[in-house]
Amino acid sequence: MATIEDTIAAIATPPGRGGIAIIRVSGSKALDVAKTLTGITPKPRQVYFKQFKLNNEVLDEGVVIYFASPNSYTGEDIVEFQGHGGYISPKRVLNGILSIEGVRQAQPGEFTRRAFLNNKMDLAAAEAVEDLISAGSESAAKAALSSLEGNFSKNVNELTDKITNFRVRIEACLDFPEEHEDFYESGKTDKELDDIEALASKTIRIANQGVKLNEGAKIVLAGSPNAGKSSLLNALAGADKAIVTNIPGTTRDVLTAQVEIEGVPVTITDTAGIRDKPSDEIEAIGIQKAIDELKKADLVLFMIDGSKPPVDVMETYTKVKEFESNTNRIMVIVSKADKDLCSDVKELLCSEPFKELKQVRTSTKTESGLDELKKVLVEALGIMPIEGVFIARRRHIAALEKAYEYIVKAKEIVATGDLVLCAQEIRQAQDYLGEITGTVTSDDILGKIFSTFCIGK
Repeated sequence: MATIEDTIAAIATPPGRGGIAIIRVSGSKALDVAKTLTGITPKPRQVYFKQFKLNNEVLDEGVVIYFASPNSYTGEDIVEFQGHGGYISPKRVLNGILSIEGVRQAQPGEFTRRAFLNNKMDLAAAEAVEDLISAGSESAAKAALSSLEGNFSKNVNELTDKITNFRVRIEACLDFPEEHEDFYESGKTDKELDDIEALASKTIRIANQGVKLNEGAKIVLAGSPNAGKSSLLNALAGADKAIVTNIPGTTRDVLTAQVEIEGVPVTITDTAGIRDKPSDEIEAIGIQKAIDELKKADLVLFMIDGSKPPVDVMETYTKVKEFESNTNRIMVIVSKADKDLCSDVKELLCSEPFKELKQVRTSTKTESGLDELKKVLVEALGIMPIEGVFIARRRHIAALEKAYEYIVKAKEIVATGDLVLCAQEIRQAQDYLGEITGTVTSDDILGKIFSTFCIGK
């Protein structure tokens, strides 16, 4: 059974052709592995060029570096063998290392998990390692690096400290009421809780932006066939991703384009035009896929051709509304703004439900309205300036929101004078914040988090 006392090894670089591959070994036997493969006992943080040999067979040659505990990534003894890249040489070295008694293959994320368990970083920073590796944009990489440097944890710890101090005051008041008669005086308690609530709200707001950077946002183009969805996708993507014709129902499958809007990676999905009577089975499949995408959308751009009388627009909108009931996440895009606006469309836009929705006129032919559309998308997606943003995950948001709920409950309860119940609510908030940094966690949560990492990290 695998334990943290085991010495572990893995290839830390991506597979395939490359100049260098790194094989990382961590644990109490790391130095023995170095001596077995190189014939020397390396000194910490010195570079040695050696052949990597096992049973008199040369596996590769390259650089070996020893990082002594606790001054290493994992906090344990680490040895790195830096040899030739490619598919074969790194595996030969790794297999040689794994043949040594007491050394096993590292599990996904196990090096970083050990770094967390050895207090080299907290859980939020550990997750940021994986987020930095998988960042889909420069802004996401910067935000992940910010979390790795501890900025997310600083926000959480500041909030935790304020909550802890307030809890200490409550419990002191419960234990020694005669010495804390001023607990309710001068509105100090209310202000303290107001400050805690405001800080929690601010942290949630910034963390939500971090989630957008981490996961990206999803925009779905929907509407009747031939409303201009494919043309808008191509215009926003800056490339011909979709076939554009005058034939309704041309898009039979889901097409996607990856763009950046104010640093946030955004997936724009062009779907089949939705109508009740598809022309054939293939179009019907495309419509079902469109419905599936609508269910996952952060924002729906409902397209209307502004140049000709609307056909089945209300029916199509009603169908879209079945799967996206939040009208705050639906925006109307009136296409073909280079042509006169059809009077019937104008009347439609001034009627329910469209008059209540944000409307933007665009022309992919002249590019008019596209800049305005991008500004509106920034607002609709809640995209904030990138400065000060740290990377975050949905589990962080869930924990922060639960903590916020308990803070609000504590505010309501403290007014009743029930300090025992108030202290319990504050403790719950404190525990949820602890789940983010790892001061309160379980092996199941750790296993789930680190299982998404690559093996060499």
